[in-house]
Amino acid sequence: MKGLIKNYIDKLTIQNLSDFAYKNGINLTNNELQYLLDLTKNNWEDMLVNEDKYLNLVQQNINSEAFVKVKELFLYYKNKYKGYLF
Repeated sequence: MKGLIKNYIDKLTIQNLSDFAYKNGINLTNNELQYLLDLTKNNWEDMLVNEDKYLNLVQQNINSEAFVKVKELFLYYKNKYKGYLF
């Protein structure tokens, strides 16, 4: 499963993130999208284990309204797919 996740993240683009954010009612600037893309591409495995560390980083680098929604979605999908992640 990690191979599938890695392949998906390797192909992830700012446009993919922007579309997903828009679909979920999250307003992010281009800088915020770039930050999230870089953070995800460089740390995705550690994010699954040390979520508090990365949620704190995200909270410091995106607007507070978007953070609430991003955190909610992150936890939703992590819980939904936890059986496949570990």
